[in-house]
Amino acid sequence: MQSGGFVIEQFVEAARDVSIDDAAKRLGLKFTGRRHEHPQPCPHCGGTDTFAFNTVKNKWNCRAGGAGGNDGIGMVAHCEGLDLHRRQALLEACSIVLDRPVPSEAGQEHAAEAIARHRRLEERRRLNEAQLAERAGRQIDYRKRERQKARSIYEAAARVGRFGRLVVDYLEARGCGRIGASQWLRCASELAYWHGSDQRGRPSKLHSGPAMVAPFINADLDAIGCHITWFDLARPPKFRPLLTDPATGEALPTKKMRGSKKGGLIPLFGDPSAARWVGGEGIENGAAFACWESWREDTFYFAAGDLGNLAGPADPASRFAHPTLKKPDAKGALRPLMIAGPMPRP
Repeated sequence: MQSGGFVIEQFVEAARDVSIDDAAKRLGLKFTGRRHEHPQPCPHCGGTDTFAFNTVKNKWNCRAGGAGGNDGIGMVAHCEGLDLHRRQALLEACSIVLDRPVPSEAGQEHAAEAIARHRRLEERRRLNEAQLAERAGRQIDYRKRERQKARSIYEAAARVGRFGRLVVDYLEARGCGRIGASQWLRCASELAYWHGSDQRGRPSKLHSGPAMVAPFINADLDAIGCHITWFDLARPPKFRPLLTDPATGEALPTKKMRGSKKGGLIPLFGDPSAARWVGGEGIENGAAFACWESWREDTFYFAAGDLGNLAGPADPASRFAHPTLKKPDAKGALRPLMIAGPMPRP
């Protein structure tokens, strides 16, 4: 007959052999269909996509809780709020991973305790799902409002050509040639730059001046956002106003994007029905290239808001550590700042 200690050792070792895949199924976690990576709200910490497990790498991670690992026991303990430094908690985690009771020699979990534990987990999952649905609803409403604001800013600006001459002057000063007219670009003679809040918590207008306004359009050619570039023709070489944060003195960007940019692009010249498309990062780069080849009539010229908008996210495998910059992790320890690599995600 085996001793109680040996039985428990076998029980724990059997739990260590359980894969992340199987442990996730025992916990009732969601397999989101994103190949091997499955982001979702953390059963313990909540959030939107702070928790994820990978069935190929056999790893799990929770950004909200600053925890992670490569075994099912640790993942179960985190999701259930169990302290693995306590023997009883360790055995309870192993019991969940194996989907069987702790051997009686170690004090088997009573049926009532198991039912209560499952109820707590299910209640937490329901609460997390309700909170996620509420946040998703707020985000949808916010995006709708932002898109409407972006369209309003764009529609209120003058078309570049007969009226929006300041944009023509700005692009010429930036080396983009004399563009003449554009069916896409517009000019706002006095557009407010909002940043921060005043003492009463109201939005604060930091600057007002001329700006180039361009739309973000989706595949249906619908405006989903706008790109704004404030400029100052008296400040070479980039002809941008000097904007600083009143609280910190840090320089602020002279470009802003409103509404949505995902899945969209910034049209510059020509018609999207053209067989030849030429695009790059930034309006000035796209306009300069169009000028270099004399705004070919068979070409649709466009720009992207940034590199991510142009090429999508970087492949995580190509990330590398910055040689000097560091930032604190969840526990306060300084870690090298990870930089997105040159390879796009396939």
